[in-house]
Amino acid sequence: MPPTNPAPATPPRKKTSTLMKVVYVIIILVVLSLVLQALGFGVMDRREADTLIERPHAE
Repeated sequence: MPPTNPAPATPPRKKTSTLMKVVYVIIILVVLSLVLQALGFGVMDRREADTLIERPHAE
């Protein structure tokens, strides 16, 4: 019998590297959003000015 192909051993290594790439991208996005918020380009600051909770109820 011929030996089996060792190719099935490589996909798990590729999965972990793909997972690590996804983790790195998420970390980079979080750091980038924190830096932008620190510089004043945050989206949350604009949303807080428009919330209905802080407005007095019109009666």
